[in-house]
Parts: sequence; structure tokens; C-alpha cells
Amino acid sequence: MQEEEVMTIGSDNVFADIGHPHPEEALAKAKLIYRITTVIKSRGLTQIDAAKLLGISPDKFSSIADGELLDEVTIGQLTDYLTALDEDIEIIVRHAQGPAQLHVTLG
Repeated sequence: MQEEEVMTIGSDNVFADIGHPHPEEALAKAKLIYRITTVIKSRGLTQIDAAKLLGISPDKFSSIADGELLDEVTIGQLTDYLTALDEDIEIIVRHAQGPAQLHVTLG
């Protein structure tokens, strides 16, 4: 007898789905890390060159890029890395029409 597979449809935030204590912040950081790694790959930089440019050790860069330091790295640090890569960052704060949320939109 075969067991039926159960499929659960998740939300737009995998971190909320897995019960992360701060899912919106974790998703925002993941998006910023994605942008950092995308820019570095598009420029053909090695991890050593990227780490040097960002002012961090290659080991730390590798851990950030792999998402291992998601809870330790701050959004401020990630935005600093993006500006070091000549990426513009725009922060918009407005009154919430419902529960306040944190969103990162990559352009």
C-alpha cells in the first residue's frame, strides 16, 4: 500500500513557513545577500577579491554568501557591502495600512 504524499502550500516567505523568529528580517537579509552574490558573480570577482573589496575575511564572506551568518549579519552591514559594490540603496518608510512589514525589492 502506497502512502499518499501531502503537499503544503507555503507563503511568500519561507522563513515564516519554517517558524523563524524574525521571518521578514531574515527574508530581507536573504534578498540583500542574493544581490551581493549576484553582483560579485556578474563582475567575475573571486571570493578573495570580493572579501577584500568588502573589507572582510574570505571565510566570513563565504559564510555570509552561503547564508550561514543570516542571524549574525545585520541589514546595515549588508547595505554597506552593497554600497562598496557601487549599488544604490533606497529606503522608503510609510505609514502601514495594516500590519507593518519589512520589504526588500531588488531592481
